[in-house]
Amino acid sequence: MDKKKPYWNKINNREQSMGVGKKYFAKKQELDKLLEKLITPYIKGKKIKIIDVCCGMGHLFKLLNKISPDSEFFGIDLKDYIIKEAKRLYKKYSNIKFRTIDANYLSKYCGKDFDICMSWKTLSFLPYYERILKEMIKITKKQIFISSMFYDGDIDFITNITEHKTAESKKRINQYNYNVYSYPKFKKFCYSQGVKAIKAYDFEIGIDLPKPPKNRMGTYTIKLENGKRLQISGAVLMTWKIIRLDL
Repeated sequence: MDKKKPYWNKINNREQSMGVGKKYFAKKQELDKLLEKLITPYIKGKKIKIIDVCCGMGHLFKLLNKISPDSEFFGIDLKDYIIKEAKRLYKKYSNIKFRTIDANYLSKYCGKDFDICMSWKTLSFLPYYERILKEMIKITKKQIFISSMFYDGDIDFITNITEHKTAESKKRINQYNYNVYSYPKFKKFCYSQGVKAIKAYDFEIGIDLPKPPKNRMGTYTIKLENGKRLQISGAVLMTWKIIRLDL
């Protein structure tokens, strides 16, 4: 990663960010269902502290609070307006709190305070993962759960996306990454940071998703001859994994 360049991408416009957050909050996503299955043994019936790094509106806390209502949940995100909305949505829950924090400096605000850390659909949309992952490891005692796109070979695919202005959306120019990382390289880095064990789960979506409007990014599926589905967004094949890091 070029250290002279800002670590965060240009932030997507407010309207789009709020739209995505509300969509995730309103309906449990297919990838979230796999998280629910994988994380339940680590939180059910326990009273622990859980942080969601780059939490958006905190949609995962709806799911996790039902599994572990005695736990404390803390969500952080870079965008003030997203955190303001998250606080409004959870204002009746004393065990769920939010704060505006840049995840690049997370350990300046938190000690090793959390039993479990999550980062959901975040790493692939950063320029790279090393800096934020180091911060997550610093504040976590037991497990980290990550969802990101990975390739099983020794190649990183660093993709820069620019959605240009169109007649339908004259004000919109979004710039961000859609990266697919080398899983072997990712594992090697995690072990170098003191991670004790790593477990990966491939995500295979079980529903059909229609194509988005022309000239727009957005996940859709195509069905293969063997009945499995591929997820695609624009020109990117979306190879999602859920990774559990044991500390």
